[in-house]
Order: sequence, then C-alpha cells, then structure tokens
Amino acid sequence: MNALETAGLGKRYGRAWALRDCSLAVPPGRVAALVGPNGAGKSTLLHAVMGLLTPTSGEARIFGVPPHTADVLSQVAFVAQDKPLYDTFRVAELLRMGRALNRAWDGDFAISRLDSLGIPLRRRAGKLSGGQQAQLALTLAMAKRPRLLLLDEPLANLDPLARLEMMGHLKAT
Repeated sequence: MNALETAGLGKRYGRAWALRDCSLAVPPGRVAALVGPNGAGKSTLLHAVMGLLTPTSGEARIFGVPPHTADVLSQVAFVAQDKPLYDTFRVAELLRMGRALNRAWDGDFAISRLDSLGIPLRRRAGKLSGGQQAQLALTLAMAKRPRLLLLDEPLANLDPLARLEMMGHLKAT
C-alpha cells in the first residue's frame, strides 16, 4: 500500500485546468519532491490530496483510503505554502492546541526544537519573522508525528543557513 496515491486527479476552474490527469504513487518511507514552474499545479495537487478542495476528476488515496476521513487525517501533517497560523495566538498556545488535537503529539520535541531555534514560547505567532513562522509551522506539523508529511514550498521564507538546517532536520526524522 502506498503512502500517497493519485489516479487521474484533476482540478478545473471554469475552462482552465489547474491540474490535469495527475497519477502518482509514493511508497511509505520515501521522500518525494514535486518540481515544476509556478502555476504547474503543485499546490493544487497537495490541497486536493488533503481534501481542502474537491477534484474535478480522479481520486487521491492516503494509505489506501480517501483523504477525508478523521483516521487518515490524524496520520498526515500538511504545511501549506502560506504557513497558516493563528497570528494572535502565542507560540505556547499553538503548542497546547496541537496537544489537544493530536493523539500522538510530541510536546517535548516541539519545545526542544523551538528552543534550539530561539523562538520564544510567549511571542505571538504574528509577531514572528517570516522564517520563524515557517519554522513554527514545520515544528507543529512534525510534533504531530505523522506517518505522512506534506510540505508546500517549505523553504520559501528561510534564509540559506536556515534552509540547510531544516533540510538536515527533515532528513534526520
């Protein structure tokens, strides 16, 4: 059974296709990257896989199951390109929310990682730099201890040194 699989997945807006006839299979334990120009449909694919938008055609499966079920969603973490965070929440409040919403939450990991990055738990998410927000979003996703981690442009807001650190951390986990 594949960790992620799509068959003929497509999304059309009016007469324009944002994603067309996408079929792929990613086995468990693998790292895969979607590479393509802006507007190629990479973000659309990830949003369709996560059930955040309804495909026009085809289907997606995560661990053999459609992605809309609570059991599947509990095993997947997704960090969208815009790194959605509750700007008025303090970092510690986001960690508490993560603990309350996720069965396998690893709070010790989250606190340790944020501490190593110098991200204060008392700061509001909206007051963090773009790079710190990206690191916070990734930490929240990783602390969920998902079986499948989906990242959309995970390095976009990071400086070169932070990019290297994040890639090393992702490879190690």
